[in-house]
Amino acid sequence: MGKKIRILMIDDEEDFTEPMSFWLKSQDKDVRTVTSGKAGLEEIAKDPPDVVLLDIFMPGMNGVDTLKEIRKINSDIPIIMLTSAVVENVQEAYSMAEITKLKVSGFFKKKDSFEELANLLEITLRLHKGLEGGE
Repeated sequence: MGKKIRILMIDDEEDFTEPMSFWLKSQDKDVRTVTSGKAGLEEIAKDPPDVVLLDIFMPGMNGVDTLKEIRKINSDIPIIMLTSAVVENVQEAYSMAEITKLKVSGFFKKKDSFEELANLLEITLRLHKGLEGGE
């Protein structure tokens, strides 16, 4: 049995983070949640997780600005962007070239199933770190 995969979720919507965090913990993941980009940056600086789940639309520092700051601290950490919007709307709101340049591992629409996020996490961890989500 390997070490637990450590996930940092940066999202201001508790109605999403609470059930998602509970579900990920039930899948034997170590999950920390913070509600702002600034708090996420502090967590990453002091104790980098294996993967970050980052909401695109947050008050204050939005997800894209947070992503830019994360890349100044850690250029390699896998990041999955979370959104309530459909990806096409996100692509219109933010330059996909800019987001791609910042090495985003993928997008998860909050209306999708938890299992879809689990699959995306598994693929992301294997590609970026050679880690596996657990057996």
